[in-house]
Amino acid sequence: MQNFLNARFILAFILIGVATAGVSALLFNPQIGFFGWIGSLFSDMTPLRFVGIALTAVSATGVGYIASRLGADPTASGFVAVGSGYTYGRRLTTDSATGETRMVTRTADDALDDLDMMVGLASVKTEINKLLASLEVERRRREQGLPVFATSRHMVFTGPPGVGKTVVARAIGDIYRSLGVLRKGHLIEADRSQLVASYVGQTAPKTLDVCRTALDGVLFIDEAYSLTAAEWKGDFGREAIEALLKYMEDHRDRLVVIVAGYPAEMHRFIGSNPGLASRFTKTIDFPPYDALELCEIFRAMASEQQYLLPIGFEATLAPWIDSQRDDPQWGNARSMRTLLEKTREAHALRTSRDPHASVAEFELSDIQSAIRDS
Repeated sequence: MQNFLNARFILAFILIGVATAGVSALLFNPQIGFFGWIGSLFSDMTPLRFVGIALTAVSATGVGYIASRLGADPTASGFVAVGSGYTYGRRLTTDSATGETRMVTRTADDALDDLDMMVGLASVKTEINKLLASLEVERRRREQGLPVFATSRHMVFTGPPGVGKTVVARAIGDIYRSLGVLRKGHLIEADRSQLVASYVGQTAPKTLDVCRTALDGVLFIDEAYSLTAAEWKGDFGREAIEALLKYMEDHRDRLVVIVAGYPAEMHRFIGSNPGLASRFTKTIDFPPYDALELCEIFRAMASEQQYLLPIGFEATLAPWIDSQRDDPQWGNARSMRTLLEKTREAHALRTSRDPHASVAEFELSDIQSAIRDS
């Protein structure tokens, strides 16, 4: 019987309504009896009263059906409890690990799993842990009816290219969405070319268009210092900054802006405008990877693509990394990805000449060939 009613929500609510009406009739007029109220209902029926009863019955049935559906499976209708994708007390580990995965839609726990698997970045993970602790305290204060004071969530990421700044910014968006801080939590990446126009009057509208696409999410501006790098009269970078600051103020609870770039340049950028200094109060520094960490990243990338590396490859790769670190074009993890592509090319060229060679194993000569071509 229970399974029968569970599958037939409308019938169940009709039966409940009839039973409730009968019980009410017995309580307020015992002489009528359990079903006597039905006769009294129709004894002086008029067309207007019939329409009213019919509309009431249909409305009640509809509301009951919707409520039953929502109660049975709220997620099917898009209702998810705030914080349902986050394990309270979750923190990142600060030791090195391997691997890097990406998902289209992630909960806070998914994002933290991905960050936990990133190699190195212990100081960055410590800052994320501080962020998580602050969000948890804010939530507990709300639950206890205590005031929660507004804090700036805009951030500055400093560090060279290829150290995970964009990956962490995307994870922060997912965390904020999962915990109800941002409605969407999506990441919009922008640079000077997408914010600054070439003619008078075009920069502000261009900047605002980018801001609108990032609303309810995270706007990530890489090499943000380029907005103030030019000092000539015809440059409109400062106009973009003014438009950005106004939009941030008008939508302070619906947009998180993260600006990123080299440490010294970003320090000058933030100091160039009082509005920037007052809004970007938190800086997270991303240190460059050392040679061993980049070897581990190279291994993780190869493993993700199901390639095996030769034992002791670090002895060949680490010295080359150390020799490249002072190159302005050095890209840390990006350079490892480029090197892996060239290693695959060398491997393909070698194995194409030998039908018995393994297509899943790199040899040291493949890596050496890739280094020579870099």
